[in-house]
Amino acid sequence: MAAVLDLAGNRVDPRPRSGAGPAVLVFVRTDCPISNRYAPELRRLQDRFARKGVAFWLVYPDPAETPEAIRRHQRDFGLGFRALRDPQHELVRETQATVTPETAVFVASADGPRIVYRGRIDDRYVDFGRSRPAPTTRDLRAVLQALAAGSTLTPRTTPAVGCFIAPLE
Repeated sequence: MAAVLDLAGNRVDPRPRSGAGPAVLVFVRTDCPISNRYAPELRRLQDRFARKGVAFWLVYPDPAETPEAIRRHQRDFGLGFRALRDPQHELVRETQATVTPETAVFVASADGPRIVYRGRIDDRYVDFGRSRPAPTTRDLRAVLQALAAGSTLTPRTTPAVGCFIAPLE
């Protein structure tokens, strides 16, 4: 993880090490309306699962987003999570994230961090511009509940709907 940076410019690897709880990476953009609409749900999930040892990280994959813009975004939407910049798309490549918001859940294992879930937060958004009044499936919450209960998960992916993560030029 050479180019994943916190907002102070320090290199960070958010994936859990042996003995640590799961890590949730939430790919977001400051200008993505779908990401921004999920701020209340993300706060609820963090409030519920952080005390059970789950680490939450916001990952900003747009290299043009400055630390100042990210801090303002976090303040504006009440996102008190630790934030990372992924300007070289190291986490984007590793997780295969394609849109914001999209989540990746890692757990520690003897062979190193292992991804157990990648995809949507829930199924509220059916397609870009089409949403349900309320979600019928809360995928990320279900994954975190299973992990909190001590379950071993088979890796799975759900389709996420949101703003595309532009490839690096």
